[in-house]
Amino acid sequence: MMSKDFNDESAALAATVMEYMTAFMRGDVPAVLATYAEDGVLMAPIGPAVEGKKQLAEVYPGLFAAVDFNLVPKVKEVLQTSADWGFVRTATEGTQTNKANGDTVRTRYLELFLLRKSATGAWLIARYSTTQNGPEA
Repeated sequence: MMSKDFNDESAALAATVMEYMTAFMRGDVPAVLATYAEDGVLMAPIGPAVEGKKQLAEVYPGLFAAVDFNLVPKVKEVLQTSADWGFVRTATEGTQTNKANGDTVRTRYLELFLLRKSATGAWLIARYSTTQNGPEA
């Protein structure tokens, strides 16, 4: 078992992830970006890793223009590993609609968020890895 010589801020870690998810479902690019650290990285099945807020600001608008997401995230695990690092694991499912043709499919995602505490005390997404776990049967 890991020794714990820091205050447990698990609720704050989970809250940051839910802020991200809520903003994501709204397609709210500024709010999504506000949950990321300046050097945040997105690793998704859409292509190579997207590194830093500048690149993230270029990717999310295109994603939201192409797809409408109606997903429900569930926090599966939260672990603060030090005073300024922790992770949140989620499972998300629902539908996504291709805006170009209107096709809607059921889908599931598994996500892992690594969060780092900022100098201001806010927990921000440092690394985010997501994988589509296939459409529901």
